Amino acid sequence: MSKNITTMRSIFMAGAAMGLAIPALFCAQQANAQQAEKGLGEIVVTAQKREEKAQNVPIALTALGTAELKATGITDTQSLRAAVPALNVTVAAGGYALPRIRGIGATGQGPGIENPVAVYVDGVYYGASFGVLQSLFDAKQVTVLKGPQGTLFGRNATGGLIQITTQGPSKTWTGKAEVSYGNYETMNGAAYLSGPLTENLAFSVSGQYENRDKGWGKNLFTGKDINSGEQYVMRGKLQWQPGPDTNILASIDSNGRNSSEPAFRNFTLNTLGQNVTSQIVALGGNPNTDIYADVDPVLRTRQSGGGLTIEQGLGGVKVKSVTAYRKSTIRGYFDPDGTTQPQLRIDNNQYDRQLTQEVNLMSNGGGKLQWVLGGFYMWNSAGTEPGRTTGTRVFGGNGYTDNINNVRLTSLSGFAEGTYAFDPNTHLVAGIRYTHDQRTLTAQVNSYNGATSTTTIGAPVSDAHTFNKATWRLSVDHRFSPEVMVYASYNRGFRSGTYIAQAFTAGSAPLLNPEEVDAYEIGAKTDLFDRRVRLNVAGFYYDEKNIQVMQVISGVQNVYNAKGARIYGLDADINWRVTDHLRLFGGVNLTHARYTSFTDAVLSTPYPVASGFNIANLTYVNSKTGATMANTACLGTFGSPAAQLGGNCLYYGDASGHKLQNTPDITFSLGGSYELGKFTLAGNVYYNGGYVGSPDERVTQAQYTLVDGSLTYRPNDRVYARLWGRNLGNAFYRTQIGASNSGDNGTYGAPRTYGVTLGFEY
Repeated sequence: MSKNITTMRSIFMAGAAMGLAIPALFCAQQANAQQAEKGLGEIVVTAQKREEKAQNVPIALTALGTAELKATGITDTQSLRAAVPALNVTVAAGGYALPRIRGIGATGQGPGIENPVAVYVDGVYYGASFGVLQSLFDAKQVTVLKGPQGTLFGRNATGGLIQITTQGPSKTWTGKAEVSYGNYETMNGAAYLSGPLTENLAFSVSGQYENRDKGWGKNLFTGKDINSGEQYVMRGKLQWQPGPDTNILASIDSNGRNSSEPAFRNFTLNTLGQNVTSQIVALGGNPNTDIYADVDPVLRTRQSGGGLTIEQGLGGVKVKSVTAYRKSTIRGYFDPDGTTQPQLRIDNNQYDRQLTQEVNLMSNGGGKLQWVLGGFYMWNSAGTEPGRTTGTRVFGGNGYTDNINNVRLTSLSGFAEGTYAFDPNTHLVAGIRYTHDQRTLTAQVNSYNGATSTTTIGAPVSDAHTFNKATWRLSVDHRFSPEVMVYASYNRGFRSGTYIAQAFTAGSAPLLNPEEVDAYEIGAKTDLFDRRVRLNVAGFYYDEKNIQVMQVISGVQNVYNAKGARIYGLDADINWRVTDHLRLFGGVNLTHARYTSFTDAVLSTPYPVASGFNIANLTYVNSKTGATMANTACLGTFGSPAAQLGGNCLYYGDASGHKLQNTPDITFSLGGSYELGKFTLAGNVYYNGGYVGSPDERVTQAQYTLVDGSLTYRPNDRVYARLWGRNLGNAFYRTQIGASNSGDNGTYGAPRTYGVTLGFEY
C-alpha cells in the first residue's frame, strides 16, 4: 500500500509541476485568426451561471456537444464515463444510479438520500436518485463539473455535477427523426421538432421509445428473459420573447421504464452452501448473463415534471427565475437471498416529490467585477409505501412486513459569488453559500402473520432535525497568453444529513450525518499548436468527513457514516484536431482514495467460517463514542456461524486505510472520428482499472475495457445511415458489487450490442 501511496503522490506532484510549467513552455505561442479557423471551436458553458467559454472557467470540467456524444456512443448518463474518465456510474439493485466523480459518490440510496453528484436538466435540480438515469437523445450539451460546487450549485454537490442542456425552441423550423434496430430484438424510435408559432413564440417537442424484446439473459429457474423491457421519454417546450430583454420558457417532460431488472445474483456460495455460478453452468446457462432465482425481477419507474424559467434584463443586471415541480415513483421487486427457495422477496415502492425555486440576480455588463446573487428553495417529500418483505423467513412464508416511511425536507439557501479582474488576464473568484435544511421523519412497520391471521400495526416513529452549513469557493486564475490559463482553487462542499428511513427500529430513527469535503485544486487549460490541441490538466486533493456508506442487511439498504477519507489525484482531457477530417479525444484519471478513519465499518466473512471462529472475539471502536466494543452476533437474519453453509457473516470492524468503494485507481478513454467523403468512422475505448465493492476490500471488480464504434454514411446533408456497436469486445463487468448476508453479489453490465440506425434531419 505504501508503494501505491508513493506512486500517487509522485503523480500528483508531477501534475502540479506540469500545470506550473505549461505557461513557461507555451507562453510565446500565438495564433492568428486565420489559423484559429482551422483549430478547435470554442465551447460555451454555464458552469458559473453565465455563458462563458469553457477554457476561461477556472473549474475542471468536460463539455460534450452533440457531435462528441455521437462519436463516443453515449446515449444516456450511465455511459458518460466513456468520455469522462473521472466519472464512474454504477447502478445498484432496484434501479438506483450511483454516480461518483474523483472518488466522491454514493454507494446506496433510500428516501431523502440525495446523490453527492448532483444532476441538473435545463437548470432544474433532480433530487431523486433514480432520476439520474437520463436518455441523451435530445441533449444539446452535457457538462460534467469535477469537484465540490459549494456556492452556485450548492445542493449536495460534494462530488461535482452533471449539467444536461436539451434542445429547445428555435425561430426556424428544425427537426430530426431516427429509427434503429439492434440485436436482442431491440427497436428504437426518436424524433425532435421545433419551429415558430408567431414572431415571438416558438415551440419544441421531442420523444423517444425503445423496446428490447429479448433479454440479455434468462432466469433459468422460471425460463423467462431478464434485462428486457421498454422505456420512453417525452419533452415539450414553449418559448415566448415579448421583448428584447425578456425570455420566458415553459417546459414539461415525462419518462418511464418497464423492465425485468436488476439481474441481481450471487457469484459465491449462497445461504444454502450452493455455488450459484456452478448451478447456472450445469443447467447450460451463461454465468455472465443468466440468474437462478425463484422470482423474476421487476423494475418500473415513472418521472414527470414541469418548469418555468423567466429571464429579464434590467440594464446592467439580469434576473433569472427557475420554478419546477417533479414527481417520481419506482417499484423494484427482486430476490436478494441468492437461492431458488422463497427465503426473502423484496418489493419496494418508493416515491419522490419536489418543488424547487431558484432566483438569480447577476451583473450583465463590463467592469472589473462580475457577480451573482441568488436564493434557492426546495421542498421534498420522499418515502416508501410500502417496502414489503415476504418469504419463508417472514412468518414462515405466510405473511409479510411493510415498512412505511416518509422523509420531508424544507431547504432554504442564499449565495453570492463575484469575479474580480485585477487586470485583463488575472481574476479572483470568491463565493459563499449558507444552507438551512429542516428534515422530518415519520415511519412505522406493519406486519401480517398468516398463520395466526394477526395484523400488527407498529408504533409510529417521528423525529425532526435541522442542518445548517456555510460553504464557499475561492480561486485565482491567470492567463499567460491567449492559449494558456492556469488556476488554483479551494472549495468546501456540503451534503446534507438525513434519516435512514428504511432501516429504523422501534423507537429509533437512525440519523445520517452531513458529509463535508474540503477540496484543493490546481489546473491548466491550454489551446496549443494553432488551437489544434486542447489539453486541460488538473491535480486535486480532498479531505472528506462523514462519508455516507451503504450496506445491504437482510435485503434492506442501510446507509451509515465513515468518519473520514483522503483523496488525491490527477486528471486530464485532450482534444486534437489532427487534420480537417481526423479528430482524436480522450482523458485520463488517476485517483488515490482511502478511508483515514473507519473503525466501525461493516465487514464480511464468508460462510462456512473457519473452525474456532467466534464473533465475540471480533472487536471494533465505536466512531461516535470512542469505546471499544465486541460484536455480539452476525448482523441480519441468515443463520448463525455454527450452522450456516454459505453467504456472509456481517460484523463491525476497522476499515481505516482501505479503498473507497466504486473508485478505480485509474481510468482512461481514447476516441476519435475520421471523415472520408460521405463516410464517418468513429470509435472510443474506455479502460477501467477495477475497484472494490466493500469496505474490507474483499469483493472486487477486475479491470475491464469497453470498445464502441460506428460507421455513418451521409448521401446528403439530411439523410444518414449508421452501423454501430457497443462493448464490441463483449467484456464482462458488473455494474454494482457488494457483500450481504446472502453472499457476494451484484448486477452486470450490458454485453455486446449492435445495430443499424436510419435518420433524417433538417
